[in-house]
Amino acid sequence: MEHRELWQLAATDSLTGVSSRREGKDRLELIIKRAKKEKKTLTVAMFDIDSLNWINNRYGDRAGDRVLQFVTSASRRCLRPEDIIFRLSSDEFIVAIYGEELTNADKRLQKILEILAGEYEEHGLECSPSFSYGAVEIYPEDCFTVSDIIAKADELMYVQKRNYHIMRAKSKLKHTDAESVSEDDFQYDQARLYDALTASTDDYIFIGNMKTGVFRYPPAMVAEFALPGEVVENAAACWSGLIHPHDEAHFLESNQEIADGRAEEHNIEYRARNAEGEWIWLRCRGKLIRDQYGNPDMFAGMISNLGKEKQIDHMTGLYNRFEFEGSIKKYLMDGSQITRIGVMILDMDAFKNINDLYDRMFGDEILRMTAGNIRSILPGNSRIYRLDGDEFGIIITNGTEKDAEDIFSEIQKQYTRQQEYDGKKYYCTISGGYAVCPDNADNYLELLKCANYALERSKAMGKNRMTIYSSEIPKEKEKKLEMVQMLRESVERGFAGFSVCYQPQVDAKTGELYGAEALARWHCSKYGDVSPGEFIPLLEQNGLIVSMGMWILRKAAAQCKKWCERKPDFNMSVNLSYQQFLEGDLTSFVRDTLKEVDLSPSNLTLELTESYFVKEDAIVRETLESFQKMGVRVAMDDFGVGYSSLSMLKHIPADIVKIDRGFVKGITTDLFNATFIRSITELCNDVGKQVCLEGVETKEEYGSVGNMGLRLIQGFYFGRPVPAEKFFENL
Repeated sequence: MEHRELWQLAATDSLTGVSSRREGKDRLELIIKRAKKEKKTLTVAMFDIDSLNWINNRYGDRAGDRVLQFVTSASRRCLRPEDIIFRLSSDEFIVAIYGEELTNADKRLQKILEILAGEYEEHGLECSPSFSYGAVEIYPEDCFTVSDIIAKADELMYVQKRNYHIMRAKSKLKHTDAESVSEDDFQYDQARLYDALTASTDDYIFIGNMKTGVFRYPPAMVAEFALPGEVVENAAACWSGLIHPHDEAHFLESNQEIADGRAEEHNIEYRARNAEGEWIWLRCRGKLIRDQYGNPDMFAGMISNLGKEKQIDHMTGLYNRFEFEGSIKKYLMDGSQITRIGVMILDMDAFKNINDLYDRMFGDEILRMTAGNIRSILPGNSRIYRLDGDEFGIIITNGTEKDAEDIFSEIQKQYTRQQEYDGKKYYCTISGGYAVCPDNADNYLELLKCANYALERSKAMGKNRMTIYSSEIPKEKEKKLEMVQMLRESVERGFAGFSVCYQPQVDAKTGELYGAEALARWHCSKYGDVSPGEFIPLLEQNGLIVSMGMWILRKAAAQCKKWCERKPDFNMSVNLSYQQFLEGDLTSFVRDTLKEVDLSPSNLTLELTESYFVKEDAIVRETLESFQKMGVRVAMDDFGVGYSSLSMLKHIPADIVKIDRGFVKGITTDLFNATFIRSITELCNDVGKQVCLEGVETKEEYGSVGNMGLRLIQGFYFGRPVPAEKFFENL
């Protein structure tokens, strides 16, 4: 067989005749490049044939093969020569539709499904095949890789797949004889433990076998909700008939995420109809256990009966958030008696530290005491409610702004000093936000939103204060929310709008180039160039910083490799976020990135701010030490603005200490700053660490620090952050 024939065989899936996985990905990459060049829209869809395993098991593998051939044949009939289709896995396919937006592409996919439903008997099939799909619209300006696009289509496909399985489970329930299901169908070797646990608590403990779909519930729950038995098949579908219509979608979605293995746990509240026909509030908390292959194996947890009224918070004895909402709505309707409704939202600052320092039980006691303390100081026209976690709400009727300020002042007095309980000391301040009806809002949701906006402002301004709502607050909030959405879209579109600039680092003695620090930049259509000080905190607060950090490291490492051809010892510094240490294997990612671009570890420095060195976090220390063993240098950034002790410099896993730019200001006349820089430099040199001084902007500043023993200097005097193509031009 000739080489060309072998190549054609490898490029084509033998069963369906469409492109193979490898060939298909190559073709997809080419069509993406073509669409970008010709400024055309491209829609990429991933589809998964429904119930193919069931077809194979019931009718045989040959029937399954005929389904695959029929589906691909129908697909090719609906596609054009410029479109592509390839087989990604056993029952998954990728379709790329060139020059068509999502709406038109969706019509093509629906046409394929119509053919499958109308012609299956002609192809010798016993039932009509179908598929679930997810489609992604790709624009010319997008920066997605093939892997990015497939992952996005896969995510959207699973939304449709989840709905398919829910419908199928409901259909199956209608044809299931509940009496035919017994405890013998439930395979679990810890029955005695289960019985002991269910007898020891008022909560309903459940266990589910994710392989068989069989769940077990305690006798008390069976009696309370008239379940078919202690052992139930298709539990989600069984419960869907008992769930309140307003809660059903949330309930089914959460349970299907567990069934798909797309969530590790859930914690939801919903209403269910008991045997007496009453709506009962339930809180379900469960944890998914996976088998050795990573597949869902067991799902277990407990369901708490919150009762019919669900008005009282059992921990604090206060009315809860449902009663809080009901009271405000009642006051809003009683306009003749209640003319002003003030809402104050209180949040305990850094309450998590109390739980971490002692334990949860101690934290619960502090919440109880706090609730009692605040309740004891409130005037007659005010009432306190427990909302969520460490958050409380106060309703003030017919009060003034001064009344609210006086109430908060009394609360603040109690919590501005260290407290003690059960021989243990703790410190916890309280922040507040206040809004009024009708001045700020005329309905419950808007009033609550205004109070929460004011609370957020208090937190942002340093905590331990109360902010009274003003119309300027939502404008700032809306801008942040809008920017978060735009950042998310930029990240999802392959970091469109993001770029990396590079600021030179020079040898302090000679002024010769040492390397550069990679710095993220972001440009958006509405706000133009946005300061890193503004967008980086938003990335961190919204879970986007990890993927962003990985992207920057890849870009910076690849750029460093290019510059090493010009200067072999060129060193690239890249900032890390604390969140990167907590998610995934950062050491392996750094190692793989270096290998991918063929860059020596000695050409890379990774920076982390001083505050995270001070924490002495075991994960951080171990990861930094692993970098050093690899040959990557580690730098402590922003030294001098946090809480490092001088003795700590000896033990931290850092090769370089970067002194914050604030100490350079006024260096020519400020004796303290000059002495600080010189002393830290001498101390670091004594313990084998180098020092980099940031923020040198003038010739005079450089002259003042040039003889202090510094190893590196960075600042505008030697160059501002610029794109890679301008880096050597501006030196």
